[in-house]
Amino acid sequence: MKSSGLVFVVVVATVGVPAIGGHVFACGDKLVVVGRGLKANRLSAPRRASILVYADPKGALPAALEEGHLRKDLERAGHRLRTATSREEFDAALGTGTYDLVLADFKAAPLLEPAVQAAASKPTVLPTLFNPSDADLAAALRQYTCVVKSPSDQKNYMIVINEAMAERAKQTSPKSK
Repeated sequence: MKSSGLVFVVVVATVGVPAIGGHVFACGDKLVVVGRGLKANRLSAPRRASILVYADPKGALPAALEEGHLRKDLERAGHRLRTATSREEFDAALGTGTYDLVLADFKAAPLLEPAVQAAASKPTVLPTLFNPSDADLAAALRQYTCVVKSPSDQKNYMIVINEAMAERAKQTSPKSK
């Protein structure tokens, strides 16, 4: 994977410039590094997740993935995504893959819970809301610990993903068994 770090280098060369304030500058005497590897709008995940996305065309999640830039932002952070657009495709992916998280439309999430709990990897379900009303958001937060809301500041839903991964790590650590 290529690094997107940007470094700006400004070289001030003063050949033939007279002394300023008693100092004479020679060519290459001044090298200024500005920015020191600034990364262009990139948030890296402390724990990279394998995410199964149930993007039922009848739900709001496909719009969140594309219009809300959720897919692009998650992939930039280093998460691996697999998308299923039908229940059959979702069940097949869940049965053959290992996932940390399942993203699903808030209305579909409770319907997926039994299949997710039966899966060998026991991923965490994260309901996803796209342009939610205040009532829908409040209902999701009452029912689930972590909820992904899109569109949102990229940092906000990355925090939710990171919190879900941290919670998952606590549940599967040897100390908690």
